[in-house]
Amino acid sequence: MSDTPRARARARQAELTAAHRRELSEGQIAIDSALEEVERRRKAYAKSAGRISDELGRGGISALARHLDVSAQYVSTLIASAKEAPAGTERSAAA
Repeated sequence: MSDTPRARARARQAELTAAHRRELSEGQIAIDSALEEVERRRKAYAKSAGRISDELGRGGISALARHLDVSAQYVSTLIASAKEAPAGTERSAAA
């Protein structure tokens, strides 16, 4: 055995075909679209929870938590997420 490292021939790197790139791009677009739809539905769900809680008044959050089989803290956080400032707006440091 020799102490000198063996020189290896560099293997040719594989290249994606146009069809491969198109297939991957279409898959990514489908995923992005599905994620946007999930976010729209999550926001609608949160708004519904907030509206129902307001309609029920005191104890509304607890009633929702029992129905959804989650904690009252989860429901409060869900409702608060619907009331957050829209994207692109800054909250003041004093708030």
